Amino acid sequence: MEEVLRYYNFFIQHGIFSSRKTIIETVIVVLLIITLLIFNKEKWSAREKVGRMAVWFYLYLIFLFTFLARSSNEEAGKNLLLFWSYQHIYSTHDFYIVLEVLINCLMFVPVGILVPWAYRNYLHEEMVRERNTVMLFGLIVSISVECLQLVTKTGFFEWDDIMHNMIGLVWGYGLFLWMMGKKFWEVHRYFLPMVAVGLALLITML
Repeated sequence: MEEVLRYYNFFIQHGIFSSRKTIIETVIVVLLIITLLIFNKEKWSAREKVGRMAVWFYLYLIFLFTFLARSSNEEAGKNLLLFWSYQHIYSTHDFYIVLEVLINCLMFVPVGILVPWAYRNYLHEEMVRERNTVMLFGLIVSISVECLQLVTKTGFFEWDDIMHNMIGLVWGYGLFLWMMGKKFWEVHRYFLPMVAVGLALLITML
């Protein structure tokens, strides 16, 4: 419970309205999104308008919580050991790291849902092209976040974070396909990586 409260306090302290700076940044981002919407109001369908605004604003929230609203920390750096999270959890049973793993996964689930929905017409509903575009987009965003954290010393560059981001993205894309009418057995493979994460966390916490 203490770990949950730590995360809750972090989001309260680093949220959109936690400081004047983040308020101004948020207002600017919202105005830019509205401007783009106005310029393309005749070109985009209602779904594209809502979807693209949601994608852009959610991406802003990701960057806000991962480095924009954070302060520099001299201890920040890089951790290139793959699966270090699970090794650490197995050794210490640190529930805080469990929460980090889950949040890194869940943070990219909306990306996997919103991007194909917002850009459905552009992708022409070609499943292979759609899937590859969504995966590449998510990978670029995740790597960008990690690199910015490293450069600005607001967090650690970690392969584990990128891996968990992509697992969440895959899960989100599977949910999108299911919501668009695909049968569960046709898209179940997109849920398997998240199931594997859940099992790994359960085993390492035993």
